[in-house]
Amino acid sequence: MHLFIRALAFFLVTSTTTGFAAERTQNLPKWEFGLGPSLLSYPDYPGSKEQNNLILPFPYITYRGEEFSIEQKEIKKALFDFDRMTLDLSISGSIPVSSKDNALRDGMHDLDASIEFGPVMSYRLYRQGLNDVQFELPVRWVIASDFHSVHEEGWVTSLGLYYYYRRNFADRQRLKLTFGAAANFGTDRFHNYFYGVSEDEATDTRPAYSTSGGLSGFTYTLGLNWHINDFWVGGFYKLKDMHQAVYKDSPLMETYRSETFGIVATWNFYTSKETVKGLE
Repeated sequence: MHLFIRALAFFLVTSTTTGFAAERTQNLPKWEFGLGPSLLSYPDYPGSKEQNNLILPFPYITYRGEEFSIEQKEIKKALFDFDRMTLDLSISGSIPVSSKDNALRDGMHDLDASIEFGPVMSYRLYRQGLNDVQFELPVRWVIASDFHSVHEEGWVTSLGLYYYYRRNFADRQRLKLTFGAAANFGTDRFHNYFYGVSEDEATDTRPAYSTSGGLSGFTYTLGLNWHINDFWVGGFYKLKDMHQAVYKDSPLMETYRSETFGIVATWNFYTSKETVKGLE
């Protein structure tokens, strides 16, 4: 947390002294396509010590349209934009986890692939040139599927504060750094999907457990988005602190700190000549 605060303070200071402060928007390609290798490291679920490390091909797909946009891992549709406030509809997802491969969950239901979608309200608190501080409030409905059936798993939301540092260098070279902190909340259905233990899943070492809705923990995020001519380098690090989560006493909790990170480098083989004004 101290590292996050120091880094945020540094970029707030430098963003107000840079010669790029007069810029208010970026000239961005409407379409971008690329492909490259990626490394992703993530726990089976927040609170599990079992970490997965994957090396996968990563398709870089970006579309910046008036009606909707696609940016790496998220699809957004603009609903409302007025002065400092915007309202978007967003869609994101998560990777499935097989319980037979997790020691604490062995014999329990699998954690299926899920999709989260719902509105995201953003309010700009501060702006200096290309850089801004935003308050963001997403409210998302969670549905999961094993590709044979679909089931609803509650709602999630978060109260987040994010700082976006952007800088344009030479033509087709731009940098974006993201610093974020958020308090996360979920319904009892969502929490019990991950951390509840039913009577028929209970064992001598895994007692039955049920939790309530409420605080899910706090997340701290760092992000990198760097375009260098025909290449793109992206990365992120997310730390989730669950010391105060309502489900912290679940027998499925092994740790109160969860780390997820990834890095990717792509060759963007197609960039449209058509451009749009905006902020990455």
